[in-house]
Amino acid sequence: MPEQKRSNQTYIAFDYGENRTGVAVGQSITRTASPLKTITSMHKQTNWIEIKKLLSEWQPNGIIVGIPDDSDENKLLRKKIMRFCRELSQISDLPVTTHDETLTSDEAYQQLKAKRSQTKGKIDKKDIDQLAAALLLQSWMDVNLTL
Repeated sequence: MPEQKRSNQTYIAFDYGENRTGVAVGQSITRTASPLKTITSMHKQTNWIEIKKLLSEWQPNGIIVGIPDDSDENKLLRKKIMRFCRELSQISDLPVTTHDETLTSDEAYQQLKAKRSQTKGKIDKKDIDQLAAALLLQSWMDVNLTL
């Protein structure tokens, strides 16, 4: 039986925040995610123009959005993220999946801190946001994409 060729699918992930949203992109063929950019919100309003540009440029097959645990302290943020997901789905006509983002920002900070310890460079919050999105997407791909 001839081996079937797997098609490459592109996924885009968002680590939503009221002030900044980290974005990452990943490919199913390599099963790797990479930080892409951080989108800055204006007056806590999502920059939909920038998001639409990214969706048009990358033409993803699916969208992953980080969501925190459902503790009381995260209730309001979870509501905002679910609204963000609904709007993403409407503008993209793509499936939007949430994935646990617990500690991705902390892990991103630690990775950047370790990398920059030799250069003594300041860690920018925008770098943390996009690396957190990449960690989120990598985690999702590790769980959901099979070899």
